[in-house]
Amino acid sequence: MTSPTAPLENILQNSIENLLAAEKQIQEKDGHKESSDTSLETFQKDIIAVAKKLAFECTKICISFTKPPLPTASETSSLLSAVEGTVICLVAVWYKLPANSGITLKEEVRYAVVHAIQSTRQLLKLIKDEGGEAVEFKYRQSTGIVWQGCNKIEKCSENNKAAVLKGLEEQSKMVYDAFTEISEAMEGDGSGWNSLGIDSEDEEEEEEEKWSNEDKDLITPVVNLIKAAKILFKRVMAAVERGGLCETVSQVEELDQLYQDCNQVSAIVDVLILELYPPLNVPNMQDQSQLLVSQVGASLKTAVKSHVTGEEDQPHLEFLQKAVEHNLNSLKEKLSQR
Repeated sequence: MTSPTAPLENILQNSIENLLAAEKQIQEKDGHKESSDTSLETFQKDIIAVAKKLAFECTKICISFTKPPLPTASETSSLLSAVEGTVICLVAVWYKLPANSGITLKEEVRYAVVHAIQSTRQLLKLIKDEGGEAVEFKYRQSTGIVWQGCNKIEKCSENNKAAVLKGLEEQSKMVYDAFTEISEAMEGDGSGWNSLGIDSEDEEEEEEEKWSNEDKDLITPVVNLIKAAKILFKRVMAAVERGGLCETVSQVEELDQLYQDCNQVSAIVDVLILELYPPLNVPNMQDQSQLLVSQVGASLKTAVKSHVTGEEDQPHLEFLQKAVEHNLNSLKEKLSQR
């Protein structure tokens, strides 16, 4: 079996460009036409049905191009029209996502829809560029990626609370991994943390950067700040799971704000962890530590003011606030003695 002929390539290229346009349309964050006419339950039922149809249409294309003879131009146009029509339907359903469903849920659904369209486009591009029996496995592999993309749509959160919990869990894991990484490094002298474990003949022999005892003492309160961030996620996730609601607009907005604040915490930890390894960048470490304390404080304040926390949460949140302030003061004291 040979590569697609020029007419088939042109037909495939047109479809690829049309899918790219649909993809960009979904990615325009300010272009979502909010609708309150469709219930969230109806929206989810509709978008799952379209996702399943897209997977089905892509499977038909894969079968058609992996078994000789190649489909004719007319047959290819028919196959691609079905795919494009399904993608257009997917975009139309996307615009029916209720306005009050929440930012976090909307972004999760957007990502899943874009991923499904991207996967479909990549399948068509593979068929256009690499036709032939030798790439039959690649066709099937790409179709599998489309299935995964459509399955991602099917597995989207049922409401904003579930979306926030999913997002918090992902961010929590990042902070947990960062804390584990730096804690393990603290058991040694920090050398070799960025080594790829590969000996290179071209690599110049030079002494690895290490922490001094003074360095390790200095960064101890910073490691404790990262630990506090880890605990923050644990407390917030427990509170959202126990008391989080999305029955009113204000409840949905509070969940979104809490997720956005906590998301910033993990982003700061991601930067801070790099400043801790030798050679120690003290000014940057101090700046990022201050930012972390401020953002943890903002997250705690949002949590306290929201509907997700109750009286039983207050002592834990207050203790956490005191802990981050204590460790920041400890860092400042050590810096003044340096």
